[in-house]
Amino acid sequence: MSASEYALKALWQKFRVRPRRQKSEYIAALIRGVLRYYAFATPHLVLLGRRVKICRHNGHISAGGVCVIHSDCKIAVSAANGSEAELFIGEGTEIGDRTIINVSHKVHIGARCSISWDCDISDTDFHQIFLANGRAPVNHAPVIIEDDVWIGSHCLIGKGVTIGHHSVIGAGSVLRRSVPPYSLVAGNPARRVSEIDGWQR
Repeated sequence: MSASEYALKALWQKFRVRPRRQKSEYIAALIRGVLRYYAFATPHLVLLGRRVKICRHNGHISAGGVCVIHSDCKIAVSAANGSEAELFIGEGTEIGDRTIINVSHKVHIGARCSISWDCDISDTDFHQIFLANGRAPVNHAPVIIEDDVWIGSHCLIGKGVTIGHHSVIGAGSVLRRSVPPYSLVAGNPARRVSEIDGWQR
């Protein structure tokens, strides 16, 4: 089974076992995705929850296949320096309620990721700071979340972070440094707790 077939099958199985009311919400998300198709530079459908806010300025959003952005998420893709900002969301990925994603350069989210509710992912500090010696450190760097990553609720992912595939980020973690594949990460500041074999939805 290809990765594409797996992602679509997983979404279909989740739909099948949902109560009738939740099934109607999935159908409504499908309709909202069709109506706001113009917001995405991709041929693939993105299912949208209610009140999803999308702001694009000198940037674009693309997807590797069918994915889900749940209710009350806020996504801002806006390049400040005249270049083009890019947000990519992989096939089968779900982004939980009220999660915020800010992109000034590049945020890449891989396939089959599960990002829980109330997370904050940003590739920028927004403002420039100046050190005592007059130096101005870089205030933005790409965020890369590889395939099959599970991010728990209320996590903060900062600029320049790469999360290796099949990793799990524990709820409430503040991640400022990259972690290798198959990592269990937790804490503030987040650290690698142990190596794992992966995780299951």
